[in-house]
Amino acid sequence: MSGYRNPQGSTVVVQREGSLLHVTLSRSIDDPPISESSWSAQLAVAARRELGSPARRVSSGGAFTNDAASGRRERRCATYTIDSAFTVTDRGDEVHVVVSGVLTADGARALTARLPLDFVVRRHAGGWWIARGDRVLHKLAVGAKVVVALPPRCELADHFGKGILAVTCTTVRGSMAPFLTVAHACTAHTPTSEQVLAHNRELGERVDSIEITDLASGHTLMSWTPEPAPSGQ
Repeated sequence: MSGYRNPQGSTVVVQREGSLLHVTLSRSIDDPPISESSWSAQLAVAARRELGSPARRVSSGGAFTNDAASGRRERRCATYTIDSAFTVTDRGDEVHVVVSGVLTADGARALTARLPLDFVVRRHAGGWWIARGDRVLHKLAVGAKVVVALPPRCELADHFGKGILAVTCTTVRGSMAPFLTVAHACTAHTPTSEQVLAHNRELGERVDSIEITDLASGHTLMSWTPEPAPSGQ
């Protein structure tokens, strides 16, 4: 909460509450009277000063009060949405986005900066949407949770947990528990069959098959199975 006196001589008190901003103006009844449009303009200026941009008013009211220190006063109050209030939660394979205030262009840019990979917030069909490339994916609405499924990210070596986009999926079947291992990797960390075999050999695990697929096309890039033992052995 903060308070000050504005150039028009009104006492201003502003308070944030979640995604809302409450603004209260008060003047002594002994001060020169002002019009309703002046009250409204002063409220809007106070909200803009606090938020740095124009705000959308959602409610307003007025009353006369008695203050022991300053006597009888006239008050006007208004509640505004705090523009671009949002939360972004990265859960690894998906991102949860909740918008609690009406977005503007500045808010859309701020939200884009919080999204992983190349997801952006874009204007479309009269609203704000999450998009990727040429694909418009999810419409953003105040109060609604949007779940954005993320493409797999590299899980190997120094890229683990770094959010690097994966391009391949390696599937290994064998004696390891639970008999199947799947790893997503970028181009640099996509293993060869020799590397997979050497890794599992160190762990004392038998490998029955290896398959590496391209995530974009679904095509098999490499497959490996043990050569059958020569007959008679």
